[in-house]
Amino acid sequence: MSFACRRKGRDDEVRGSTGPIGSKAALSLAVLAMAQLGVSADNGAFSVAMSEMMRVFSCSVSDVQLANTVYALMAGTFMLASGLLGLMVGWRRTFVGGMVLIAAGEAVTALAPVIELLIWGGRLAVGVGASLVIPSVLGMVPLLFDGDERKQAYGVVAGSAALATIVPIPLGMLVDGFGFRFTFGVLVAYFSILVVASGALPASQPHVSRKFDFPGAVLASLGLFAVMFGLSRVSVWGVADPLPTAPFAVLGLSPAPFIVAAGLAVLVVLVPVESWMERSHGVAILPSSFLGNSQVRSGVVAIALPFFYMGAQGLVATSFYQLVVGLGGTSTALLGIASGAPMLVLAMGIPRRYPQANPWFVVRCGYAAIAAGAVLTAIGVRGSSLSAIMIVGTLFGGAGVGMVNSQSNNLVASAVPARDAQQSGGVQGAARNLGLALGSAVMGSVLLVAVNMGLDARVESMTSLDEPVRAALEQTVYTYEGDSAFSTRMEGMGVSESVAGELIEANREVRANAGVIAMSTVAALAGLALFTTFPKRPKAAAGE
Repeated sequence: MSFACRRKGRDDEVRGSTGPIGSKAALSLAVLAMAQLGVSADNGAFSVAMSEMMRVFSCSVSDVQLANTVYALMAGTFMLASGLLGLMVGWRRTFVGGMVLIAAGEAVTALAPVIELLIWGGRLAVGVGASLVIPSVLGMVPLLFDGDERKQAYGVVAGSAALATIVPIPLGMLVDGFGFRFTFGVLVAYFSILVVASGALPASQPHVSRKFDFPGAVLASLGLFAVMFGLSRVSVWGVADPLPTAPFAVLGLSPAPFIVAAGLAVLVVLVPVESWMERSHGVAILPSSFLGNSQVRSGVVAIALPFFYMGAQGLVATSFYQLVVGLGGTSTALLGIASGAPMLVLAMGIPRRYPQANPWFVVRCGYAAIAAGAVLTAIGVRGSSLSAIMIVGTLFGGAGVGMVNSQSNNLVASAVPARDAQQSGGVQGAARNLGLALGSAVMGSVLLVAVNMGLDARVESMTSLDEPVRAALEQTVYTYEGDSAFSTRMEGMGVSESVAGELIEANREVRANAGVIAMSTVAALAGLALFTTFPKRPKAAAGE
């Protein structure tokens, strides 16, 4: 029996059990969707404001990237713990606490006199707040809705995340016209309004047990932190051989993969600890209904893969647009419409128009579209200009993400009992963040390795190089960059004009190959994910 049926008297006030979503439940859903939109919009605002922050604070791009890393680490690290915390203290309290933290963090970001305060005050607070809000949003949907209504509600939440891909356009205009401080001041007002609007959310009763899974919370947070931190450092410290920027080496190798491996080891240890906590104390961050359920595992893949694709697409395609084609921030943001529009329409439209559609069939179609989009993007990045095939690839990718997102959250929530369905918000949030981090880190590593291997091989084959120049080139760590930046690098190293011309041509070739390898890898992963779309049907499903 579902949570909704046990509390029929109260829930009838906020929604009907069938048909269109009731007005009171719709108001709650609007607040949740606006919260999801706001958290995603914060990332967009920070991205478009990076150059403005560098100018105001006279800091380097690495300082601003650190701020983004701190946010991502905080948001991802505490997702699992927040999933249980919301169940224990009540989702509305967790939601409000997260919103207050985000509003405070945005205020610090807007007013910070130095970049250090912005990083360790503003972005840290926003990240922790997001780790409370996202599980609350995903956890309240099973509390409020069942059956087809739940599918539609998750579609609205996914649609609001898709809408956030277009938000950087007006935010970029605000940054250009009034500066980043005013822009983040607007976000302070936005999240403050949501704190007030949270009164429309139902005051769910906390779980009867007051015990909290502290061992699980510590292990999960440490493990997720290590995995995400290590992934964020791969492109900075190196994949195998340590780069000059690596703070130290482990057995002569880059420390980044070792940190990721240590985090994964902690997460492996978490599994038996959670089993013991559930048997002994009746509470766990990862209940057995998650760990032993093939539909939950397949659903987690369906949540993570679209975010993996978006991380990869954001790194490869955005780098291509800005570094090779030479587009500015606003033009790049406008291209986001090509993916955001189909993502929004399909994420919201499929559950509403076709609520009885086979969810795994929809997910398979989504994986196929993501693979097709990645292949088309791989073809497009072989050139040096924005082509129609890139736009079509972006459209396919956005459509695929929209299709998968229309089903993935409900696939996880409907596979477990009602109480665990609410707690699954933490698992879903963690899967999102890990998918995005993996997409950016893996594709960053692929680009780094492919470009350096290609250029090193070309330098080794050139017989016309003077030994001092050859030695300097062999010690160089190359990045994915356009012709102008590469030419400036060669000029600074004293490379002759004829040799520089040959190397610029080589850079074009290896840069194109690197982009092809990266996006082909995404296509292959999407194809492999098809094999996860035939899970065993759970014996007892909540909400289906």
